[in-house]
Amino acid sequence: MFVRYINKLAANTKESLDKMKNLESYQQLNLKFYDALSQIFNLKKVKTWNELSKIITLDKISETYKVFGQIFSTDLDRYSILPKNDPKLKMTSIFHGAPDGMTIINNIARHSLYTDEIIVFHPLQNPNITSQKYDPITKPNLWRNEFVNSLYFYIVLQKWVRSGLVHMIESPFNFDIEARRKLIEQAKLRVESSGDIMNEPEIRGELDEMQREKLKRSLLGSPISAIEKTLSRTFPKLPENQIKLMAIELKEREKKLPLYVDFGDDQTESLMLSDSGGNIEMIDALCNLTGANSYTTQKSIKRQLELRGTNPFWTKFGSLYSGLDLTYLDKVDTSFALMIRQEDRISGLRKTFRELSSFLEQTELDKISDDKILHFKDKFNEEVKRSEVEWMKIIDDAKKINITSLVGGNVIGAFIDPTKIIIPAVGIPSSIIINEYFKKRGLKSYRSKDPYSVFVDLKNNKPSFFSELKNCIL
Repeated sequence: MFVRYINKLAANTKESLDKMKNLESYQQLNLKFYDALSQIFNLKKVKTWNELSKIITLDKISETYKVFGQIFSTDLDRYSILPKNDPKLKMTSIFHGAPDGMTIINNIARHSLYTDEIIVFHPLQNPNITSQKYDPITKPNLWRNEFVNSLYFYIVLQKWVRSGLVHMIESPFNFDIEARRKLIEQAKLRVESSGDIMNEPEIRGELDEMQREKLKRSLLGSPISAIEKTLSRTFPKLPENQIKLMAIELKEREKKLPLYVDFGDDQTESLMLSDSGGNIEMIDALCNLTGANSYTTQKSIKRQLELRGTNPFWTKFGSLYSGLDLTYLDKVDTSFALMIRQEDRISGLRKTFRELSSFLEQTELDKISDDKILHFKDKFNEEVKRSEVEWMKIIDDAKKINITSLVGGNVIGAFIDPTKIIIPAVGIPSSIIINEYFKKRGLKSYRSKDPYSVFVDLKNNKPSFFSELKNCIL
C-alpha cells in the first residue's frame, strides 16, 4: 500500500517538472547557505581550524540556525527539488549513516570512486520543526557541540557540493506527517517480524560504541567538573578515580580535534541527535524518488536489510568494494581526493557498476544465464586491471604533491606498491559471489522489492583524510 503512495509521490513529482523551473534547486539553496556560512564566519580570511574556533560564538551559532531555517523553510517543496538521475546514465548513492563531521569525508571520498553522485543529509537541526523548548535560535548553548561538528562537516564537503558530486538534502519525511506515519508503521512491522537482532553481540557492540561516542561528543568543550558530574550520573557504579581518569582522557581528546571550541565555563549539557536520515523504509522511499541506491557503513543497518527476506545481493556485493584496498587514499588531503574524481579517474569501474545495475533492473535474477554471469565477472576484473595503470599515475602525482607539500606538513600516504591494491579485488571471485547470491537464492527481480544497499567496509576504523582548512575553502 505504501509503495502506491510513494509511486504517487513520484508521479506528482514528474508532473511538477515544469513547476520546478521556477523553484530553486537544492544545489542553489545549498550554495546560498554556504555563502551565509562564509559571511558569518569570515571563511575566506581565516587560515586555520584554530583561527576559526576562536570566532565561533553562541551568537554566531544562533544566527546560523536562523539563516538555515530561512533558506530551508517549511513551505519548501522538498519532493520536487530532490536530485534525480536516470540510473542507466548516472549511479547515485544515498549515504545512510550518522552525519559525523569527523568521518563523513572518509565515507564520501572513498565511495565516490564507485558512484557518480552522492546524496547526504544536512546535519543541522532545522529550527522550523524543533520544539520551542529546544529551539537552537534562542537556545544555541544546547546545540553548541552538534553545531561545531556540523560546521566541520559543511566545510570539508564544500568543494564536493559546489562541484555537484555531493548533494545535501533534508528528508522530506521530516516535513510530511502522513508519509512519516506510514513509513514508521512499515518499520514497526519489519522490526516485529525480524526478531531481537539489536541484541546480537556484533550489533549490540556497534550500537553501544555509537552511544559512547555520542556521549563523548556531547561533553566536548565542557569544564572538567561538568564532565565528571555527567559521567558519575551515567556510570553510577564506577569508582571516583576512574571517573576522573575518563574526564581527563576526554579533555585530552579535545586537543586532537581539527575544530575544537572552548565555550568556557558553560555547564549546559549539549544535545546530540546524529540523525542518519531516517529508518530503512524512509531511505528506500528516497531511493525510489531519486533513482538512487543506498550505502552504509553500519553493521546494524546491513543486518536489518538482510533479515527483510528480500534481496541481499547488493548488501553482499559490497565485498567487491571493500576488497579494493584503497590505501593510497590514506591520510591524503581532501583536495587531492576530490581531484581524482574531478579528473574522472578510475571511471571504468563506475561505468561497469552502472551497466550491472541497469542490467539487474531489467532482469529477473533467477533467469540470468551462466554466460552473462561470467561476462560481468570478466568485465569487472578487466576494469580492475585497467585501473592499475590509472593508480600508477595517481601514485606518481601523489608523490609530486607530497614533495611540494612537505613544507606545509601534509602527509600523503601514497607510497605503496599498486599491485598490492589489486590483489584483494582480483582475488575476490565475482562468479562465486554472483552464483551464491543470484543463483542459489532463487532471487527475483530485486528493484520492485528492495532498492539495493551497498555495505561499504572502509577497513580503517578511524578517519584517515587530512583536511587543512585552506584546502576546503574556495
